[in-house]
This record gives sequence, structure tokens and C-alpha cells, in this order.
Amino acid sequence: MTDFFMNTPSWVVPAIAILSTSFLACMLLVMTQRWHGHLSHDSDLEGAQKIHESPVPRIGGVGLLVALAMGGAVGFLMKGQTHSAAMILLACALPVFAAGLIEDLTKRVSIRIRLLSSFVSAGMAIWLLDARLTNLDTPILDFLIQYPVASILFTCFAVGGMTNSVNIIDGLNGLAAGSVSLMLAGLASIAWLHSDPLVMRLCLWGIAAMVGFLLLNYPFGRIFLGDGGAYLAGFWVAECGVLLLARNPNVSTWAVLLACFYPVWETVYSVYRRRVVAHVGSGLPDMAHLHQLLYKQSQLIGGKYLTHAWLNHGLATATIWGLVVVCQVVAVAANEQPGPLVIGAVAFAIIYGWIYQTCQPQSTNKQTEPMQAG
Repeated sequence: MTDFFMNTPSWVVPAIAILSTSFLACMLLVMTQRWHGHLSHDSDLEGAQKIHESPVPRIGGVGLLVALAMGGAVGFLMKGQTHSAAMILLACALPVFAAGLIEDLTKRVSIRIRLLSSFVSAGMAIWLLDARLTNLDTPILDFLIQYPVASILFTCFAVGGMTNSVNIIDGLNGLAAGSVSLMLAGLASIAWLHSDPLVMRLCLWGIAAMVGFLLLNYPFGRIFLGDGGAYLAGFWVAECGVLLLARNPNVSTWAVLLACFYPVWETVYSVYRRRVVAHVGSGLPDMAHLHQLLYKQSQLIGGKYLTHAWLNHGLATATIWGLVVVCQVVAVAANEQPGPLVIGAVAFAIIYGWIYQTCQPQSTNKQTEPMQAG
């Protein structure tokens, strides 16, 4: 056993501890839901975004938080260099995680407060980790971002936007956690190519936490991320991307954007169709996200063969995962070449639009129906 620890890379044991802790913590939350379910359950089964069939705990983010803290503790005991950055990053995530968790438990935290909390978390990461964007590979923006105030504001906006965008895609079993895992895998690959072990390990630790959760979430949906978990996952991947760019000037910003493009584009397109097409508030929840349309399409295609909801969840989620994987391949292969990366982002937007229109129902008069945010 001693030889195993001595010969194993320093990041592996903490990763195993994170995965195990994430799974066990989430399992414990599932097994004890009769005690905390009156607070933690997502009991709204009638909302248009609610496609689960029974109340489910929506506090999976607690498992992620505990698991990442365990990874930091194990890393400290092993005298690794990643644990300090991981613990600082986890501390920075606390404001936005807390806002999301309180919303999960009380359903009374406004969208504005949650958005502001993501800016606070991003600001803390700038202060404590120097996680700040200084180059965007875009001529006009590159000129502006050289000013420290502009750099700080843009970084907070980017991190806050990414953090909230992961919450927007959290609508099917495994979709958000699986997508974040794939995005972190892409970022980890780029970090490895540029010999940046710190960012690579942060990404791998994030993946470990997501996988432990996914063992109970996909495809059966025994526990949900909730707002707290989605915000923590979104913040973690956003900061890994910022740190990758801050520590590796040769990596194109477009590589990180393409790696994280699915939730970003889902958010942009949602604002467009609400504000421009439907003429309603951009913060108004609806049932017209791509993952919801794919879920409905899988019901129509599967017919009597996909009678279980978890099968429809699994099919729709896996379809989107495929798109995310393609983004990672292009981002890693062309990580220093803005041209191909921009083409990749445009191609994704076109494919997204084609799939969206293909799955679009004939009658859309209910797509902007108000509902409880998921």
C-alpha cells in the first residue's frame, strides 16, 4: 500500500477521494431525504420544466462541495501543491454556492441576488488567485481589456455569465454535470499540452466530483444538482478556463470559449428568442430550451419503446453530450489558432439552430409560459 501511494501521481489519490466522497455524500442525501425532504425536495411536478415523476432532493451541490473540500484535505496531507489553489477556489465559490443553496431550500432568492453573488465570487478569485482575463484575441476588446478596471469587470461578467449558464442547462438528468465534466476534460487536455499541471489537476478534481454525483443522477435522477450545485459546477469550470488563459498566454481565448460554448450559446439564444422573438423578459423561464425540445422529440420517436422517463432523459442528454465532445476536440486540436476556433463556434451555432428548428413543435404558443425556474 505504501508503494502504491509513493508511485502514484500526486493528483490521483485526491481525485479518488473526491469521487468517492461525492458519491457517498450524495448517496447519504438520498437515503436521508425523509428527514430533509420538506426543505430539499424539488416537489413541483406540474411546472413545464419539471419532467421528473416524483419529488427528488435538489441539494446535490452539497455533495460536490464536501467532495472538493475532501480533495483539498487529502492533497494537504500528501503535501501536494494543488490543494491550496483548490481550497482557495472553493472558498471563492462559497458566495454563489450559498445563494444557490438558499434558493434550493427556500425558493426565495431572486435571480438578481444570485447573479450578483456570482460576480462577488469572481471578484474574490481575481483578488486571491489573480484569475483575470487580459487578452481576448479580439482586436477592439483587446485594446479595452488592457485597462485593469475593464479587465476586472469583463472577467466578472464572463465568470458570472458562465456560472449562470450552467444553471440554465440543468434541466435533464446528467446534462449539466456531464457537460461540465466534458468541458473540464477539454480544458485539462489543453493544460496538459501546455505543461500546466495546476490547472489540469483542478479540472480533473472537478471531473471527479461530477462523476461521483452522476453515478446517482444519470440516468435515473435520484438526486439533482439544484441551483447550488449548478452554480458551483459553473463557477469551477469558468475559473479553470480563466486560470488556463491567465497562466498560458499562448492559448487562444477562443479555445476556452469553444470548450464552454454549449451553455454560453444556450443562454445567448434563450435571451434572443425571449426578448426579440417572444417579446418577454429575458429572465422569464420557459419550456423551449434545446434539451427540453430534444426530450419531447425522444418521446415522439421512441413511442412505446421508450416508455420510461429515464430512457428519454438518457437519449436527449447523450445527444447534447455528443455536441459538447465535438467542441472539445476542436478546441484542443486548435487551441492556439483563433481562426479555426471561431469557425468551430460558428459551426456549432449553425448546427444548434438546425437541431432546434428540427425539434421545434408546430405550435409554440406555450413556449414562453411562465413557470418556476429550475
